[in-house]
Amino acid sequence: MFGGGSIQLARVFGIRVGVDASWFFVLFLIIWSLSGYYGDLFPDESSKAFLLAVISALAFFLSILLHELGHAVVAMRNGIPIAGIDLWMFGGVAKMERDTDSPGVEFRVAVAGPLVTLAIVGVCLGIGSLATSMEDVWRTSRFQDTATDEVTAVLGYLAFINALVLVFNLIPGFPLDGGRIARAIAWKRTGDRNRATRFAARLGRVFAYLMIGAGVLLFARGDVVGGIWMAFIGIFLSQAA
Repeated sequence: MFGGGSIQLARVFGIRVGVDASWFFVLFLIIWSLSGYYGDLFPDESSKAFLLAVISALAFFLSILLHELGHAVVAMRNGIPIAGIDLWMFGGVAKMERDTDSPGVEFRVAVAGPLVTLAIVGVCLGIGSLATSMEDVWRTSRFQDTATDEVTAVLGYLAFINALVLVFNLIPGFPLDGGRIARAIAWKRTGDRNRATRFAARLGRVFAYLMIGAGVLLFARGDVVGGIWMAFIGIFLSQAA
């Protein structure tokens, strides 16, 4: 049963929201890495750096939850029940109890999550520009300058990480959102859901192999952690496809 191995956190719109054990590991890694980042921005204030890291990590996973809720709400509006949403090592997943029944529904459900993430990026940049200036929050989102204050630092990080999530999710390879969008387009053009699914899965494997290759290249150039992580995601994507 979906969610049986996860810890339930809450119910949102009647949807069960849980976390897999792997989520705690990634949460720790994000907090640990951000503590160093904020420590560089605000030296001699270790307690503040840790607090900002915790806030940023939790806000990031809230963004992932909102992304998945986008999928879930659109699915339910089209008559597709949602078994639940789980947050885990690679982000989140909204589990539909049945597949979509038309290319139009498939497209709407697939695009809903990226649109939510795009809105989050816009909100972070907008609030940041009101708090300081668009130039300051834009620099911070690219880690190019010292943040003028804590709000700018957090909003800059959230804008950056959500933009990264958006780009990654739009890769046209199944089962990513971009792959589901490609599947919807192929389904519309061919009228054959199975053929469209196989096409999207092949795209998924192609991009998975590219990610594995990029991971090996990063590893060879000395970025051990980044290379292993990239290759690991590529292997997962290949298996899922």
